[in-house]
Amino acid sequence: MSQRDDILIYAELLSNVRRVSVACDGPLFGANAASASVSADSLSLTVRNHEIENTLQLPDRVVAAEDAAQFLRVQNKPSRCYEWSLPLAPPSGRVTREAPRGAAPEAQAAATPWTAQDLVAGSSIHCRGCQTTLVAGGKIETWKDLPSENWAEMMEFWHCHKPHDHEHHDDHGLASRGYGANSRLSGQEGVGLVDLTSLLFSQSDCSDITPSTIPISSDSLEVEKAGLGPSNDSTRLANHGIPLSCDNCHCEIGVSHQDQTSATLFKWTISIRGPTVSDKSSSTSLSSEPSLSQCVSAMLMTTLSRSACSKTIIIPSIVSGTRSQTDTGEEQQLLHIWLFNQDITFTSTNQQPEQRPVCAVKVFYRFVNQAEADKLVESMTSDVQDITLPAAAATQLREELEKSNGYLPKPMRNFAQWRIGLLEKWKGGHN
Repeated sequence: MSQRDDILIYAELLSNVRRVSVACDGPLFGANAASASVSADSLSLTVRNHEIENTLQLPDRVVAAEDAAQFLRVQNKPSRCYEWSLPLAPPSGRVTREAPRGAAPEAQAAATPWTAQDLVAGSSIHCRGCQTTLVAGGKIETWKDLPSENWAEMMEFWHCHKPHDHEHHDDHGLASRGYGANSRLSGQEGVGLVDLTSLLFSQSDCSDITPSTIPISSDSLEVEKAGLGPSNDSTRLANHGIPLSCDNCHCEIGVSHQDQTSATLFKWTISIRGPTVSDKSSSTSLSSEPSLSQCVSAMLMTTLSRSACSKTIIIPSIVSGTRSQTDTGEEQQLLHIWLFNQDITFTSTNQQPEQRPVCAVKVFYRFVNQAEADKLVESMTSDVQDITLPAAAATQLREELEKSNGYLPKPMRNFAQWRIGLLEKWKGGHN
């Protein structure tokens, strides 16, 4: 580790109070040996300790260097960590990078990646890993946003309990209207249906994707042969779908349900290229592509706004090869996430490959076993929702949270039994 890496500096923009909170952590800061100063342009902060120093780009412009000095006083007694709070520069002539808390709904909607309004008819869909074409250009004639994930449940409730109508409604009757408990949206040829974190297509519009072969356990086969109804494995396949892989690189890119007529592709696994314009230019990719972190942060914020649940259990999809036990026989640990702050912008000297202001949500996270997860979700007083992700995505999310935990100074990485992490938010063309 180089001397430059010995001092870790973290800064967080608190737009609601118009301040930048800064903390640094490093080798023991001796009395009268440490100092901090703001650059002439008020966009970076340098911390020194004897011969060691490090500089951080701040997430927004703060007050001038001479005014900042009074906020950067260093205590005389030795310490490993210092914290400061710097006021933002006066607003005149300055554009804030992050919309303040309580911003207009359209500003908050920017956190949803790739809505139907963002996509162009005739675009082609490609595997992000190897650029294999999954949906050829020109096949998708229109894009439509899917309704809220709770729309079917609410419509079913309305039809069952609408005023002055006490007629019994079974699932079959509701399904004929398209929103019964056993109904499922299907892809339409020429139409791309846009969900929060995925795109739904007719299987006939897709190419170079292959459903995985999912083995059914012998116990499940015996249950079905005995006529005792669908097995647990079959039920999970119906609920979560069969994984779809790219024929070229074999990466899991989506799911197909048992009817095999529709394909759902995850936004974080694909690229989208706009249509060629009359031979004047080749097709070009969208300026920004959502990452897994951006998709998960959108899911967490949407869950909070729709159901007032700030806590979530991440369930790895069993059809992705996940088992209740790991290969070593240990019980699998599930990720429990608590959305703490959905509106921050941060920078850290531990960011790689470069420092840049990142719009993010701050979360607390910990790991629980299956029994505890079931208890949290199924409790009558539960404030916890569950979100299903492919096993590979759930593993990647855990790695990204652990990485972001390292952006924080050591005294700020834990809260009681929780660890603290950061997930980047989608900001459209500004990513």
